[in-house]
Parts: sequence; structure tokens; C-alpha cells
Amino acid sequence: MGHRHDAAGRRRISRRMSGTGEIRFDGKVALVTGAGRGLGRAYALDLARRGAKVVVNDANVDMSGGRLEGATPAEDVVAQITANGGEAVVHLGNVADADDARDMVDAAVSRWGRIDIVVNNAGQMRKLTFSQSSVADFTDHFQVHVLGSYLVSRAAWTHMAAQGGGAIVLTTSQVGMYGQLDAAAYGTAKMGVMGLLHAMKLEAPTRGIRVNAIAPFALTRMGEGTFPEAMRPYIDPALVAPAVTWMASDRCDWNGEILIAGGGHFARARVSETTGIDIDNPAGISAEAIHAHNAEIADTAGILMPDNALSAVGTTFARLARLSGTPI
Repeated sequence: MGHRHDAAGRRRISRRMSGTGEIRFDGKVALVTGAGRGLGRAYALDLARRGAKVVVNDANVDMSGGRLEGATPAEDVVAQITANGGEAVVHLGNVADADDARDMVDAAVSRWGRIDIVVNNAGQMRKLTFSQSSVADFTDHFQVHVLGSYLVSRAAWTHMAAQGGGAIVLTTSQVGMYGQLDAAAYGTAKMGVMGLLHAMKLEAPTRGIRVNAIAPFALTRMGEGTFPEAMRPYIDPALVAPAVTWMASDRCDWNGEILIAGGGHFARARVSETTGIDIDNPAGISAEAIHAHNAEIADTAGILMPDNALSAVGTTFARLARLSGTPI
């Protein structure tokens, strides 16, 4: 397969990759939250097209969280799936409500006897800077993104473990990783999802479960009016769906990873730290000493990407054990 690199050093695929057969979900059951519009809708449609039975959850709210009236987008998605010969049901619950979260998982299990895939996509984004954001803004974002992902995943966890496995996909964002001026509460919540991912990934394999996260880039309700119209075909949510489909499939051997996807770009994101410096003498540790070595501390020539918190501090712990004469 030919490839080349662009100015940013990214590998560009110059022709179609050869596949190893279509990814299918026949006999499997998926729950997609926030699936009435945008990214969630694209995920639900692609999973259903590949044979999955789908619970299409959507709370049917506006951008500020207010309930909308009339026919729901989730019903439209279910109608499209069934019209194409698939199976799907609507669930209008709120992911941040423990009873609703449990009920949407139970809807899958009671109807089809199992739950194999959970895509935690439901979210909200209020465009507010840090100084504009209220306590309610931060609380609301945390409730939907972090608590909602926890509640839905936790409700499915026991079923997945009992049946021998499953796949959970969380949703984080580069807004959380790197910041965006008008998305303080949103970015904070998305980093909270990353913390949840790293907590879940350590226990998941013992239950036969894989948990990963998508960091999507696409034009949805949240981004309307932000991008040039000519760019729309290149940032369609349908172009992110293949990444979620892959992570939900048995072909994916990742666990605890973050996949950036959008605009035809796909990359793995990891939390990293510099190799830094070590000051062995406690008496030599001071603000002045840190200032004197700040360039070395910040030097990115050597980068570490620990798999968990214990490995992150493991080298320091081993060094301190040697210094103190403490057996490990």
C-alpha cells in the first residue's frame, strides 16, 4: 500500500487498503446514547447496517438541555433502520439519571437477551469561556459526559461480564486535551471521561471487556455555522462512524486507548510526560532548584507514555527505595 507524508508529518494513504472481510455484528446488540442526531445517529446506522440490533437512545433536548416536543429524532433513526431490514428500538431516557441508564441497558437485554456494545456518545456543549461559565454549566456538563458515561457503562458491565465480554466506547475530545477558549466546561468534562477510561481499562480485561474512547471531529449541531460550507462533505459524522464501528468489533485488540477520528484523519492519542530530572537530596529540593532546571524538566526530547499511574511513578518509587534503603 502506497503512502506519503504531509507537511505535519502525517502519513497519507494513497490508495484503498485491502480488507480482510466485512466487519459484521450479526447476533450482537448495541446501545448508542445520544443517537438521534449527528455522530450518534451515524454510529447507530452503521452498526445496524452491519447486522447489530440497536437501542437508539436520545433524550430529545435542545443545546441548552431543554426538552423538545413532537416526534423525536430517535424515532426517525429507528424507522430508517427498520426500513432497511434491521432491528432497533427507541429509548428516550437521560444518561445522567441512574434509573434511566439502567433501563436503557435493560431494554436491550429484555428484548434481545444480551448487550454487546455500548457507545457513550450523549453530550452537550455550551460555548462559554471560563469566566462566563457558571457552577451549573460545569455541573451539567459533568453530569452528562462523565456521570452519564459511568452510569450507562456500569449498568452494562455486569451483563457483559456474565456473557463473556463486550465493548464499551467512551467519547472524549481534543478540546479537553488541549483546550478551547469558548468551551471551558465541555473540555473539563471531556478530560473527566479520559480519567474514567483509564480507571475502567485496568479492570475491563479481567471481565472480558474492552473499553476505548473516540475523540471525534465532525460537523454536528454543536458546530453549525463554524465551518465553511464547502468543507461539509469532508467533516460529515458518517466519516467518524467507521472508527467507532472498528472499536466496537472483535477485530479491535485495543484496550484503554483513544482514537482521534475526523476529516479522514485517524491517530492514537496518549497522555505523556517528559523524562524530567531527579533531585536525590531532599535538602536540595526548592522552588529555586526547579526554576534552575525548568528547561530540562520541560525538554520533550525524551517522552514517557505510562500505561497506568503505578508505572508512571514506578521509576521514582524504585529510586527512592534505593536511596532510603527500603526493600521493594
